[in-house]
Amino acid sequence: MKKHRKQAVYVYGEKRFADVPVDRELYKADNHEEYQRVRNKKKHIPLSVDIPDGFNLMEAYEEAQLIEQLNGALQTLAEKERRLIEYYFFEGLTEQEIAAIFKVTHQTINKNKRAVVNKLRDILTDWINP
Repeated sequence: MKKHRKQAVYVYGEKRFADVPVDRELYKADNHEEYQRVRNKKKHIPLSVDIPDGFNLMEAYEEAQLIEQLNGALQTLAEKERRLIEYYFFEGLTEQEIAAIFKVTHQTINKNKRAVVNKLRDILTDWINP
């Protein structure tokens, strides 16, 4: 949308006003406050947000913090341990399916899974039992 301003024009000695297109620099100089308002409006996110009933900001914040801590804890695991956890908890594979991938028995997967979960529990002790 092009900006316009009223400009006095003399036609046969009579003063008339006409809408004259204004380039960006001239508009900024003539209407600085309006220019700033429009410019800032494009950068800001509206403050009115629909919050669902029962939403608890503190619980959401704590959950986000726990997820961040869990991601950090998962990064401390060895590659095989991390893959085991990802297969079982995130991809929903059974112990038998994971055993086929790793070419071991499902009892070995069960034992390793318990060991890794205990390892994660130890790392996240502060978050699990505050």
